[in-house]
Amino acid sequence: DHRYKVIRVLATGGFGETYIAQDTKRPGNPVCVVKHLKPANSEAKMFDTAKRLFQSEAETLEKLGNHYQIPRLLAYFDENQEFYLVQEFIEGHPLSEELHPNQRWNESQVTGLLLEVLDILKFVHGQGVIHRDIKPDNIIRRASDNKLVLVDFGAVKQLRVSTGYASRTQMFTAAGHHSATVAIGTPGYMPTEQGQGKPRPNSDMYALGIIAIEALTGVAPMDLQEDPHTGEILWQHLVPVSNALEAVLSKMVRYHFKDRFQSASEALQALQPFSSRYTPEEYSNTPSYQIIKSSSALSPQSRQK
Repeated sequence: DHRYKVIRVLATGGFGETYIAQDTKRPGNPVCVVKHLKPANSEAKMFDTAKRLFQSEAETLEKLGNHYQIPRLLAYFDENQEFYLVQEFIEGHPLSEELHPNQRWNESQVTGLLLEVLDILKFVHGQGVIHRDIKPDNIIRRASDNKLVLVDFGAVKQLRVSTGYASRTQMFTAAGHHSATVAIGTPGYMPTEQGQGKPRPNSDMYALGIIAIEALTGVAPMDLQEDPHTGEILWQHLVPVSNALEAVLSKMVRYHFKDRFQSASEALQALQPFSSRYTPEEYSNTPSYQIIKSSSALSPQSRQK
């Protein structure tokens, strides 16, 4: 409908592009993110299947956007057997801009990160969705209120893997089908079961725990050592930490998913005894940067720095 004017291409991947665009039919021509998805198979039967899956996942994105720390879905449509998602543009910077080697957050800042993102994950998991790519680049600190916004939900990935991989794990249930799940995630933040294509809700919490340890220690995930016998991450010797926070983080990143918190609510409850020591004012003073990054949902394959 010639509605969206492309300002620039944000990323290009094997299954589509992501654009920053202006909505020319809304007052003020506001900026938005447009994701252009190209199915791997153009056969009519496969297109019909992909379209049903796309619509189902767009409906899921619509529900997720009801949370004020998740980008809203503004529109979705197909044209010439290709699909388009239009999402809210989040002005701000990614959490990766606040994490630097050998620079450590204090416990109050780490607690604030955990409380905020766990609350988002509680909502996400309650919608029957597993994010699968929690990492600093996918957490945006919104410029308008300093709140953290979780981005990069899996419509792009789900659409891509729905066209030929063997079905292993049920992800979105709204349409009553099993969509294929392959190993999607980012090395260092992705737990073992997710690498095997079997993600669980607490796979997301594992990744968040790794981010918190990265912030607390100033050590990148790929540089953390593991116990060769148990696979457990060895991080406690890197920084002085209270017993309460150490216990929560260690349980979030246990090697086996059965040994972790089983829900975001359980993790939030474990944080309650010392969350009173968390001061929002101190947390909100985390250094801000004059950097604007898009909230677009980019997969590891398509993200370009």
